[in-house]
Amino acid sequence: MELIVLRVIHVLGGIVWVGVGIFMMFFLGPAMQSMGPAAGQVMGALQKRKFMVILPIIAILTMLSGLRLMMIASGNFGAGYFQTPMGRTFAGAGLAAILAFVIGLVVNRPAMMKMGTLQQSMTSDPASKERIQAEIKKLQQRMAVVGFIVTALLLIAAIGMAIARYM
Repeated sequence: MELIVLRVIHVLGGIVWVGVGIFMMFFLGPAMQSMGPAAGQVMGALQKRKFMVILPIIAILTMLSGLRLMMIASGNFGAGYFQTPMGRTFAGAGLAAILAFVIGLVVNRPAMMKMGTLQQSMTSDPASKERIQAEIKKLQQRMAVVGFIVTALLLIAAIGMAIARYM
């Protein structure tokens, strides 16, 4: 029963996590960049809906369930398991997911939160408004680059998990 629960959590969490990454990379991010400073309102709305809290929780549950599954499959992380092509593939895919999480948490999450805060602090003063808009644009550009890296790592993780059994 434990294996079934862990796999459901891991697979569904992975679907959501990778799906959100792809959606943000190819749809939401470019749409927000074309919106300019108004994108900050979208970030503010996402913050209010706890997006920056819920997604990391999903990612953590996905990683923890994956680690437990790997612990079970490898006989408590036995070295022999990781010398097999399947073990190396699962381990590499897991490492890609962990890297994606850390990079997203350290770089993109603070940038998203700052964009929401900047948008909320926007004043009618033209000089202040221009400065805030420039800062939002800079954050958007950084998030686009880092978002690409995170999404690529998540896709590597998903592909690795999907093919590991066949290695």
